[in-house]
Amino acid sequence: MKARPETRKGESTRQKIALTAIRLAARHGFAEASFQMIADEIGLSQSAVMYHFPDKNALFAELVKTIVRHNHETVSELIDLKDDAGKRLLKHCLGNVTWAQRYRRQDAQVLILLYYLAGRGESFSKLFTQMIAAGRERILAHLLAGTREGLFRLKDEPALVAEMI
Repeated sequence: MKARPETRKGESTRQKIALTAIRLAARHGFAEASFQMIADEIGLSQSAVMYHFPDKNALFAELVKTIVRHNHETVSELIDLKDDAGKRLLKHCLGNVTWAQRYRRQDAQVLILLYYLAGRGESFSKLFTQMIAAGRERILAHLLAGTREGLFRLKDEPALVAEMI
């Protein structure tokens, strides 16, 4: 199915659907959170929800993007660009802990499901791999900045250290 161009209103509706689906998945499980439940929760028709997400895989991918956005927003709240790379890396790690505490009842359910599904389907595996790779890239950026600033003397390649972190 061809992607639909989104208007601001359309994007706002997609976000409401995703946030509602995350809440319902946390409460009932993703398999039980039907399009009709989502529609009823936000006052739309089931067909309106399916206009934005033609199947559960498309909805699930959007849930993961929303969760990653929650993570990035939480981490970014703590980081000050005036800090040196060491403080930024520390705040990055602290931000991830803060995010995990803030969203543990909702986002964690979806991420556990993604981890499970990654071993059972190529599209889920790709989604999981992309999410992990993006996290490593963010950590790698802090490590490279710290190396340039003379704060870090890494014994291994920065990419390998980022993977270990």
